Amino acid sequence: MGLLADRLDNMHVTADAPGGAISGELRGRDRVRVTFAAGRYQWLDERYVEQQLAGLGRLLWAGRMKAYWSAVSEALGTPVSGEDPPVGPRDVDYQAARGGIVAEGRSDDGSVQIEVRGMREWTVRIVPGSLRRFREDEFSVRVQQAATALIRDQFAQVRSLKDTIYGTAG
Repeated sequence: MGLLADRLDNMHVTADAPGGAISGELRGRDRVRVTFAAGRYQWLDERYVEQQLAGLGRLLWAGRMKAYWSAVSEALGTPVSGEDPPVGPRDVDYQAARGGIVAEGRSDDGSVQIEVRGMREWTVRIVPGSLRRFREDEFSVRVQQAATALIRDQFAQVRSLKDTIYGTAG
């Protein structure tokens, strides 16, 4: 494995949701963990948690991209802070299409669904009653399942898009 792959596999990003009730971490490429502030879970409702998780998703993704570009910079031995501008029509088409990708992840039981458009517009849906039905640790596992599925869906769609636009299928 190369230096970049090693850095991405060992990436660690943390963030706190805007309201402070939920924290999250992303390890490696797709391992997400969510925790609740001590004593807060029992007082939260689904709508509030949906908003907080959407905000947390945005923050974790922004942190992930910062860590990604840092890893790329280290691997290349030169500072890189973002993508190069599009060079030709295929690059323009790729960036536009990638910005429209809608990725989705669901927990195994469907109680938590996360959707993101272009990795910018985050929506979280929680089946009503889920926070009362599940203990905090059980609910956190469901968020982890949905987040992992979302990340994998995003990466799969990006790979497919690259294959379509650039003909990179192996």
